Amino acid sequence: MSNEGQKSQQSEEVDLGQLFKVIGRGFDKLFKFIASIFIGLYRLVIALLSHFYRRKLWYGLAIVIGVVIGFVVDSKSDKLYGANMFIETNFKSAHQVYENVKQLHQLAIDKDSMRLSKILGVDPSQASKLKGFYIKASIDENQVAEMYSEFYMKLDSLSRTTMTFDRYLGSLHATDYPEHQIGVASTNKSIFRLIESRFTNKLIDNPYLENLVITNKRNLELEENALKSQIQKTDSLANEYLKIRINESRKDPVVGSGTNLYLAGDNESQGLLMDESKVIEKRLNLEELRREVNLRKAEEYGVVNVLGGFPETGYDIREWTDKMKFVFPLVLFALTLGMFSILGLGKFLENETKK
Repeated sequence: MSNEGQKSQQSEEVDLGQLFKVIGRGFDKLFKFIASIFIGLYRLVIALLSHFYRRKLWYGLAIVIGVVIGFVVDSKSDKLYGANMFIETNFKSAHQVYENVKQLHQLAIDKDSMRLSKILGVDPSQASKLKGFYIKASIDENQVAEMYSEFYMKLDSLSRTTMTFDRYLGSLHATDYPEHQIGVASTNKSIFRLIESRFTNKLIDNPYLENLVITNKRNLELEENALKSQIQKTDSLANEYLKIRINESRKDPVVGSGTNLYLAGDNESQGLLMDESKVIEKRLNLEELRREVNLRKAEEYGVVNVLGGFPETGYDIREWTDKMKFVFPLVLFALTLGMFSILGLGKFLENETKK
């Protein structure tokens, strides 16, 4: 029994030794594979550096020629200028605004300068300088949170359990936001102020929306006049109350006597003496409502509110890829590299065929 136990123990030791040798060879191969990758990358970098060093004059000449040609082309080509306008839409007019901007953009792409000049009130030569009209929602995270809170409060208890903020945010479209950024591109940097007035009128070119603005103004005027009338009546009531107070103060006090003044529908049913602070509080509330009406008259003055108009002149909106002084050197550098690569490949194939 002891001999069998010793043999079994020796067999287990041999198996473990072989296992460790296999693991060691695996790690050795792994490390050699990783090392071969770094060695290959090192050789590739050295080969490229050696290639560029031997032909540095060719590559330098290609870059210099590219820069010179790029500067010449840029000097003879028109620059592209841009400017932005920020607006706030009222009366659910965002759909109409987006459609009108898309129409103007299509006219600019089609180079229909005659129609653009008629719409924007500029000469056809100036309208031909317009290259594009763009619009996107101006998203403010705080404003979106307020929109979600207002929307969430209108939901019933069942809908609230499923309507998360992420789901609400995913359901929004560009036209659902109140503020928008409109961009105009042109090769004339001074045209933006010239088209601003007619451009804004074009954004709201819709009879229904225009009539809605007129009706809203009338309603606000009526509401303001009603508030003015209530304020005047409240002031008269306060003055009468003050006169009664003065007269009462001049009389000799009699126990159980006095003058009661009531507001209709307020304390009369309860038979309570009217406190003058109630009159003052009511007048303050009416003044607050009047200020709100005045604010609405300013905010809802038109279909769109121009939060920020076009600047006096535009600014260069070209990307680096639009500037030939950067593009041509890269192109010539790539062509030079491709030429030498083809020549090197040809020599390699020629040597292979001779073997």
